[in-house]
Amino acid sequence: MPILPELVVTAGGLLFLALPGIRPARLSALVALVFLASAFDLTLLRWLKPLPDPILFSGMLNLDRMAVFVQLGVLFLMGLIILSVLGFARESLRGRREPYALFLLTTAGLLFLAGAQHLALIYVALEMVSILSYLLTGITREENLSIEAALKYFLFGSLATGGMLYGISLIYGLTGTLDLAALSSLLPQALERAPLTGAAALILLVGGLGFKLALVPFHAWAPDAYEGAPTPVAAFISVGPKLAVFAVLARLFLVALPPQAVSVVPALLTILCLITMTFGNVVALAQTNVKRLLAYSSIAQAGTMTIGLAVATPLGLAAALYYLAAYLLMNVGVFAGVIAVANASGREDLGAFSGLSRRAPLLALLIAVCLFSLAGIPPTAGFLAKLWIFGAALKAGSIVLAVAAAVNAVIAVFYYMKIVKAMYFEPAASGAPSVALGRSLALTLVLCAAGLLVLGLAPGPWLSAAGSALPMTLQAGDFPWL
Repeated sequence: MPILPELVVTAGGLLFLALPGIRPARLSALVALVFLASAFDLTLLRWLKPLPDPILFSGMLNLDRMAVFVQLGVLFLMGLIILSVLGFARESLRGRREPYALFLLTTAGLLFLAGAQHLALIYVALEMVSILSYLLTGITREENLSIEAALKYFLFGSLATGGMLYGISLIYGLTGTLDLAALSSLLPQALERAPLTGAAALILLVGGLGFKLALVPFHAWAPDAYEGAPTPVAAFISVGPKLAVFAVLARLFLVALPPQAVSVVPALLTILCLITMTFGNVVALAQTNVKRLLAYSSIAQAGTMTIGLAVATPLGLAAALYYLAAYLLMNVGVFAGVIAVANASGREDLGAFSGLSRRAPLLALLIAVCLFSLAGIPPTAGFLAKLWIFGAALKAGSIVLAVAAAVNAVIAVFYYMKIVKAMYFEPAASGAPSVALGRSLALTLVLCAAGLLVLGLAPGPWLSAAGSALPMTLQAGDFPWL
């Protein structure tokens, strides 16, 4: 019973693999949505009525409020992704049963990863998500770009996994355990005995997890994977792994690597944040393909939200959880807009968006709301997400991080507004087709845009939920909004 949501989505994925394809394709998507909605309802019950004992499987899985918070985000994300697949024009993706099976099984891996409190389970769940993501990236086998993207993703992912596994083996050799709760007392002593080996183990571990977040220098796979993958898959890999890996990193900080005992990791993350934000934003300025632009945007956004982990304070971690909720909505919303434009024109470059406000005014408006949120413009949730992240850095005394993040936020406005400028201030090319916004894509975009405005105009409940999700003792003054 405690892992019923995970079992539901696993059963759904296996069902799609075992049974013949369900026709028409719309019915396959609806069946997948039923499984996701059932798992979401069961997970919501976990939030409303927490488990009496959230520690399961001899301490390997911890279904506390932080895990449930992230799991709700994962299930909502996958519902949006299935809607995007339903609105995707290429029959090679939405007309087959395999994509739905892979999405549901990937969801199961993400749900387990969100609650993993043992390095062995973290590794197994992360590999489950990674391998299925490689398959999803190259699932349109008739397209060379998709196969190339999957191969690059696989090669970089294998290297990152090998490094992380070696780091885990070093940690086990130093401490004799893989349990995060036990590591909190054993690891500081191990670092005193063998500082170089311990530092190497932590760097390899953070590097393997940084690959899934696309932190520089572990980012090289992202632009090609985003561009070559089917757009709904690109939307998933831009958000899904980040949600679960953030939970893993937060648990590492809160349980296994408290900053007062292990200071090397916050310093390492601070450097990664600075490099990742700057690199992603600067390179994004030169992009003309919108999916590659969003890839570098995703890299920069990952650097910004990781500030919450680098400062390692309750305010920083809660602000990062709120940032993740906003990032989910704004990134999926823009990708849904790319799907709608590409369905009509067959193009994904900036030119395809020219004059969109006159060809499809509702679509242009919804995309603009998501872009404004990515740029951090009020009253969207993206503005408050950046505000709280900057505030957490300032309150923790990380002036350099706060200033660098603010400067990078200004740089990001330029390339997000390039798309808005094309939609509203550039004429459409002669013969540009009209853009029909199907019901599934319209629903996805409306949910994303409305969610961003609700989170931005009434942030209190969401910020409080993020604060209450942290498995730590909260002090008065930790959260100014409570």
